[in-house]
Amino acid sequence: MPPSVSIIIPAYNCERFISETIDSVIHQTFKNFEVLIVDDGSTDGLRQIAGEFTLRDTRIKYRYQKNLGVSAARNFGFRQSHGNFIAFLDSDDIWLPENLELKLNRFERDNVGLVHSDASIINEHSEKKQATLRGAEGDLLDALLLWDGTQIPGPSSILIRREVLDTVGLFDENLSTAADKDLFIRIAARYKIGRVDQVTWKYRIHSNNMHKNIPVMEADVLFLYRKARTLNLFKTKAFEKKCFSVMYLILAATWAGDGKNLKKAFLFFLQAVRNDPQVIFNVMRRAVNRWILN
Repeated sequence: MPPSVSIIIPAYNCERFISETIDSVIHQTFKNFEVLIVDDGSTDGLRQIAGEFTLRDTRIKYRYQKNLGVSAARNFGFRQSHGNFIAFLDSDDIWLPENLELKLNRFERDNVGLVHSDASIINEHSEKKQATLRGAEGDLLDALLLWDGTQIPGPSSILIRREVLDTVGLFDENLSTAADKDLFIRIAARYKIGRVDQVTWKYRIHSNNMHKNIPVMEADVLFLYRKARTLNLFKTKAFEKKCFSVMYLILAATWAGDGKNLKKAFLFFLQAVRNDPQVIFNVMRRAVNRWILN
């Protein structure tokens, strides 16, 4: 009997966190699963650590590929998997024990293509640091395209029917930081999204997180929105302009803040205004509200 859930862990030079991640899978209340650890060309001690787990638990398998990036590692793991449901777990994140059980139960209640859940944020020492990440459910395509807050907290949050990935395709290997958002958009274009209304995993923030690389983030986001346009995912031309405007505004804020590049920030702000002049009034309103609250 094949495992009901295949858990794919893409891993690159993560010896510091991987044991805690795998332990969180082993202690799931739902036991009918397989784990595929895909080593994406690591140069640290990952192979040895993963090998120790494979000797102790036959459900855990180690696979190696040359360094091709996280999207390629996830796709490689999927092609090696056998489960009716697919879960992705980043090698620095942690699941709580009932994560899989609660999500499988959610699938039984509604015809959804993907189920996700809320997350607490931890630091490199596994200490809780910030507010909970909460997503949404239902028809999420427009909200995802509009970048309207957190709709699906991240890849470690999701459980997907295998047939869904067979239909919409896997992670786009042209992308890294935005590959998960791209997949969520393609799934939301065809299926409703389900949510478990409680924290079932922990998202770890540390200095090596991919989102810290702003030039890569910029390239990914621009590619993602142009791809969405090619796939005709925007419901109207006016809505498309609004979505692009929000995207440019987020890039402007990112470069002005973490990127500390005011020239790039200003250029992206101009593009935001060009696509939707209303964005100026939205920015001013938020600034006034923040000033009043302070």
